[in-house]
Amino acid sequence: MLPVSLFAKDEPDSLTQQQSVLHKYKTLFARPTSTSSSNEQAKAPKRSFFKTMRYSGYARFYPYMRSMKKYYDIQTTNGLTLPFNLTADDGYQQPLMLIRLEGTPSAKTWFQTELQFDNLMKRTLNNNPVTDSTGKLANLYVIFQLQAAIDTRFGKFKLIAGGGANWYRLSPSTLWQYQYRDDMFERYPWEPEGHDFARYNSYYSTNDIPRDQRFGMQATQGFILDMTNLPLGFEGAILYGKNSTSGGFQSYLTSNPQNMIAGRVAKKFGDHKIGFNYFNQFGYNANNVVFKRVAKEVGAADSVYVQDNFTDQSVITGDARLEYKKVSIYTELGAGSYLSNLYNAGVKKNAKDGTDHVSHYKRNWGETLFLEATTQRSLTYLPLKIAVYRIAKEVVNNSNNIVNTSVEQAKPNTGVPDAYYTNYYDGYITDVGQLANNRQGFSLFTNKDFFYNKLKTKLSLGASQEIVNLAGDLRNGGRGRALAGASADSNTIVPYTNSITYEHKLNGFTRSRFAPYERFMGPYGRMHSIFRRAFENIAITDSIINYKKSFSTIDLQLKYKFRLFGKEMIVSNFVDFSSVQDKFSPIPVFTDKAFLRYFYEEFMAFYSIHQKITLVGFVGYETVTGNTRVEEADANGKLITDAKGRPVASPNGKTLHQVGHGYGLGLDYNFHSRASLNIRNRVFSNKDKHFTLDQFKGDEMTVEFKVFF
Repeated sequence: MLPVSLFAKDEPDSLTQQQSVLHKYKTLFARPTSTSSSNEQAKAPKRSFFKTMRYSGYARFYPYMRSMKKYYDIQTTNGLTLPFNLTADDGYQQPLMLIRLEGTPSAKTWFQTELQFDNLMKRTLNNNPVTDSTGKLANLYVIFQLQAAIDTRFGKFKLIAGGGANWYRLSPSTLWQYQYRDDMFERYPWEPEGHDFARYNSYYSTNDIPRDQRFGMQATQGFILDMTNLPLGFEGAILYGKNSTSGGFQSYLTSNPQNMIAGRVAKKFGDHKIGFNYFNQFGYNANNVVFKRVAKEVGAADSVYVQDNFTDQSVITGDARLEYKKVSIYTELGAGSYLSNLYNAGVKKNAKDGTDHVSHYKRNWGETLFLEATTQRSLTYLPLKIAVYRIAKEVVNNSNNIVNTSVEQAKPNTGVPDAYYTNYYDGYITDVGQLANNRQGFSLFTNKDFFYNKLKTKLSLGASQEIVNLAGDLRNGGRGRALAGASADSNTIVPYTNSITYEHKLNGFTRSRFAPYERFMGPYGRMHSIFRRAFENIAITDSIINYKKSFSTIDLQLKYKFRLFGKEMIVSNFVDFSSVQDKFSPIPVFTDKAFLRYFYEEFMAFYSIHQKITLVGFVGYETVTGNTRVEEADANGKLITDAKGRPVASPNGKTLHQVGHGYGLGLDYNFHSRASLNIRNRVFSNKDKHFTLDQFKGDEMTVEFKVFF
């Protein structure tokens, strides 16, 4: 749901977090006891290596059926693209059975591992596990982790090693993960045990839902030294290894040999805390080092050798969390840099010639500035959370809380030109409170309860503007290359470097299954999908670009709880309206002066008809409207371009006009405190009145039977 504040006052240590998400354990091994023993045995008891070993987990039966009356015939091997699909999972590599095993070899050490199992019906298509991995029956899911901790008079030291994944976070600009809003209709593999209506109650009362506490953290692999309770109020952390964007320790197989080093030092001053953060992901975009001889300056005879395929993402910040009686303040200030052979400040001045003095390029730095203040009702009548920020285009870090809108090739190519740079969003319409680089702006949140606190309202407003319009930067423009192929030239690419990306909040999970983790898909090459989310990219056709794109969003959420025929019922309505225009506006623009206007409305109802049974209803509506300055379609629904393949305006063209619908009905049957049956059926559709190829219609159904142990 709507993410909680990014900056919690107190972060529990990782061990506590990992243990808190575990369910009740069953003891596999316990130290044996004896009713009789010799005096010698009593003096020197035999020590059991494992004090205890515990296991927990769940098993899921999750058939998924989808029937498409109209569908995108997408040429991809990853998505569910057939008119009719019946699968044993949800389209992603999610566990149908998961087992967590923990052990305590000694009083000061601990380990855990998680294994996932796919459905046994999912076999390889060609019996070749090298080229087809869809039939893996079991694999390491997220954790193979060893921990050792020791308490001393100088502090508590904990070493975490291994992976799978070690979940951790430092600060929003260094190591963090943004939490998108999720609706309550879809079921997720990480749904916890317990009564489902209790989750809906939590959503109603706190605006958040119980879920895995690792959410908001980044997956790392390697070593973490966590230090707390140090003298004089100090604490710190050191990380080395891999993260989610540099791959695991077998990343040499994907030609992405990159490592990460990060750390934090902080000190408490009473209720306040000040810290220093560092993050650096560095390495090469291939398994071999490429050397290149370049001139020290343009036109100069002197030259040096540089490592041409070396890349680096660095961020250095200081942060402060200040707690006062009526206001809380969080701020993070620092600088970031992305370095590659395409993004650099030339050759270092002190570099020497010759292969014995190979150098790196000189880097450019940019600022990252963030300030958030949260007030109490006693100070401002309504509780307020106000944030302002400015983040330069050089601050590119695929592992932090900042969306990358400036460097398209910040993640190495995986083989298909540009198609898999899914971490780049050109001209992205952010959620309120979401941060993006090459952007400056503000966000505002407030809430108030009415009618004896039964009606809960929350209003959110956000506006931002580009610092630099990167139109014409040929290092980006991947969509232009993807559409034109090998014939793409600079004239073809340029129009696509001034574009808008927006998220389809309605039926997003459904859309994402069409072509997961890919860009430039769909009938017009505009689709962009990541894990369970779908986006679309629209080009602006202006020939004169003397402005900075501005983005405005307003959200309103209403929730009401009452009794219907003596049973509890919760209704929720969420409305989102966004616009993109060529001038800064603190509120969205509702006219054709905006390049693009996006509207989304979601209505949900949760009805507890029985102690163990909950009915769930969903209705959603979405419209996307462009003006005549974005790409247009001709009378046959084809994109209007010139002879070079550039999208251009036309007096006879018709602009973007998408309309989407979604209707859903579900049932939750909690027949046991640790087992449930959850049924969901959704009818969905999308149609563009002018881009006639952009339409699909169908329905899907899931039946999840889940048991915890």
